[in-house]
Amino acid sequence: MGQIRFSLAQIEAFASVCETGNLTRAAKRLAKDRTTIGELIEYLELDLGYALFDRSTRPLQLTEAGQRLYRQARLFLQEAEAFSLLAQHIPQQVRQKLTLCYDAFTPRSFLTELAVWLGQRGIQLDLLMMERADAEQALESGIADIGVYQAVNRSISEKFKWRALGAIELAVYAAEGFFPATGPVTLLSLASSNQLIPFNDLPEPMAKRLQIADRIQVVNELDLLQTLLNAGMGWAFLPTHLEIQHLPQVSRLDTELGKQGLMHPMVALWTPGADGELLQVIENMQQMFAGANGAEV
Repeated sequence: MGQIRFSLAQIEAFASVCETGNLTRAAKRLAKDRTTIGELIEYLELDLGYALFDRSTRPLQLTEAGQRLYRQARLFLQEAEAFSLLAQHIPQQVRQKLTLCYDAFTPRSFLTELAVWLGQRGIQLDLLMMERADAEQALESGIADIGVYQAVNRSISEKFKWRALGAIELAVYAAEGFFPATGPVTLLSLASSNQLIPFNDLPEPMAKRLQIADRIQVVNELDLLQTLLNAGMGWAFLPTHLEIQHLPQVSRLDTELGKQGLMHPMVALWTPGADGELLQVIENMQQMFAGANGAEV
């Protein structure tokens, strides 16, 4: 692009004189003094090397060259006005959209309530289900704003902030008849049977908590996992809020684990330096999670 020798102020002064007919009215329109407007026009003509106005007439008349240039000046100013309007609204537009990453165990009723609440405030919530490692990369790169994941019981990196949202209850589910109905299912029976897991990459702390069987089958699409569960392909540790027991021929099993150790905390993750509006959203998420962590839609 060639060097631009003219300022926005010069073009604005030129267009205003064209439209008002003299320097005085142009100065009043632009909230400048008459001398300043005159100098802007003179310097513009000097840079161009030709006159824009016939100064022997009252009101000032455009020369032929001035007439041709005025049309371009008006188009230029319209573009400048559009640029100014866009620039003023950019901060609002940035906060009109949030992206949240979540794992397979995040209550969908909670996500729905959060999306509705933000939508009522003019903020669109994009929802992306992904593994935690991928979500952390998305948060670091600015692709995502918030993550909702199971706590992994390890020190979190300084790259992230976190806040506890609440806990989900996990239970063992399997097709009816998958285990002999002779009382609570033993840990030995669980360990020796195929376990369906909806995570491709379980962090070690989570694996110790959620992986019981020696043989696991990864199925990170919940609908497909439920189909395999129903077909008797294995058993699964799943959140009770998914209400898997409503599937045909699938039951929540009584195990030796009982209730102890089946509650798992969920946390919100974000990067340091978040603005006050994002922190307010996270604070409201805590309240919503407590109310929404019940029966799933």
